[in-house]
Amino acid sequence: MIKGLLGLVIGTLVFWGLVTYPASLLWPDDPTWVWSTTAAALCLVPTAVTLIWTRWADANKPEQQLLAVMGGTGVRMVFVLGVGLLLFLCVKEFAYQRFWIFVVVYYLVTLALEMIFVVRGMPAEQKH
Repeated sequence: MIKGLLGLVIGTLVFWGLVTYPASLLWPDDPTWVWSTTAAALCLVPTAVTLIWTRWADANKPEQQLLAVMGGTGVRMVFVLGVGLLLFLCVKEFAYQRFWIFVVVYYLVTLALEMIFVVRGMPAEQKH
């Protein structure tokens, strides 16, 4: 479990490094460092929680696996969209549509990383 969680964090940090600097060159007058860092954290936290939940469910009953996958998707969406919307509406620095570009990109990247680590962590007989 720790291996997958560590991989998720490292993968997100590497992607953050690859995205943030070029974005700051593309939009030099915008707070791209703040947007990118916030979006990365905003997507990483619920994804880490759902990865832990999924790994826990793998060790339990099959019904728990379905609940973890479906519930994890809901938790992640509600958290990311809810907090992102609060920031967009209530904090002046985040009231730009470009902030949502970062949120969507990090959401998709963390979701892909999570799926990689979930599938790698499954027993061989469940991968079919």
